[in-house]
Amino acid sequence: MSNSSLPPVLLLTGTNAAAWAMDNVRMSFEASGYVCHSLTYRHHDLPPGPERDAKLVGVSIADYVEDARQAIEEIGEAPVVVGHSIGGVIAQLLAAEGAIKAGVLLNSSIVNGILPTTDGERELGKLLISAGAFWEHALEQDLELLTTYGFNTLPPSLQRNIHARLCSESGRVLFEFVFWMYDVRQTTFVDPNKVSCPLLFVSGTEDKAVTPSTARLMAERYENSDFLAVNGACHYIQFEDQWPEIAAKALDWLRPKL
Repeated sequence: MSNSSLPPVLLLTGTNAAAWAMDNVRMSFEASGYVCHSLTYRHHDLPPGPERDAKLVGVSIADYVEDARQAIEEIGEAPVVVGHSIGGVIAQLLAAEGAIKAGVLLNSSIVNGILPTTDGERELGKLLISAGAFWEHALEQDLELLTTYGFNTLPPSLQRNIHARLCSESGRVLFEFVFWMYDVRQTTFVDPNKVSCPLLFVSGTEDKAVTPSTARLMAERYENSDFLAVNGACHYIQFEDQWPEIAAKALDWLRPKL
């Protein structure tokens, strides 16, 4: 049952995904009385195929921020945002606009100014470079790569199930956060001095895509932020068996902030 005294919650997915990827998060927050709104970014509701890929080419993180702004306008008040991966970047950008009450960032992708801190993260960047001018295309998720960097603590059957539901993503979106230093538009630049709402950075210790040492650098940019390391969790943290316990800690953190 929802609690009318609580702010609404906007759920933001990672790359290649749609609202389904935040179902576990939605159920946890709804069980605590929050009304949740799940956003699917533009064109991500299209089935795999040439039409989807053609529409995604050239799409920017800035477009997804605009999608989130529109969702907030439809909600009618500033929400709490829970964002996974690239959703965490969008949450930080919205926070700098004063558009949200608080943010819970689940293994947030990096923003402008944050460099990788591990060889594994740097290797992931090199793998993208080896794909050529990937920013001019829509890219599929590679199961082997995800198994190494995103699904590494999940059971193989669950890895396959999630991968089967992930579709193509704009290469430009990947370029804008992985290679932010070459993005002339500086799409993921966040002025930390403009962020006044509380932010919780939740980081799985087994996340190989954005390691805790890198995530902590992001958290340290903000005056009103906290950091929660989750032992044994991978990048797709919301699919871990321990997700209910993680959600409980996030909800406990959020309660006094509102």
